[in-house]
Amino acid sequence: MNKRLIAEVVAAAVGGYLLWQYLTPVEIVAVHRNVMLVRHFPYLKSRQIAWWEANKDMIQAKYGIPNKSEADYYSVVIMDFGKGYRIDRGTDEDSDLLCFDEMSADARCIEKHPRLWIRFSQNTGLFYR
Repeated sequence: MNKRLIAEVVAAAVGGYLLWQYLTPVEIVAVHRNVMLVRHFPYLKSRQIAWWEANKDMIQAKYGIPNKSEADYYSVVIMDFGKGYRIDRGTDEDSDLLCFDEMSADARCIEKHPRLWIRFSQNTGLFYR
């Protein structure tokens, strides 16, 4: 293959992926305290923040987060749902799991894949990471 064809194929693949990211809506799978599990979350940080800003009022009304503390502080972590809930078998392989104790099912853990952390306090203001 020549270099131009390879570049066109790569450009088409990247363009297709970005279009898919733009057209596929974010799916909120579950909310556990201040952790929101999602599918199809935007890859770019600017699009993640834009999605949060556009949907934070709906999220507050439907899920009750962010939930400000008495000190006017809140923190929300948006995580990729990935392959879904898993069982923590207590092995080294499971050391990177976040488990939700309020669930009664055996499969109540997810792999830690944070996508966006939103934090607000009076001292620091609004912070995205």
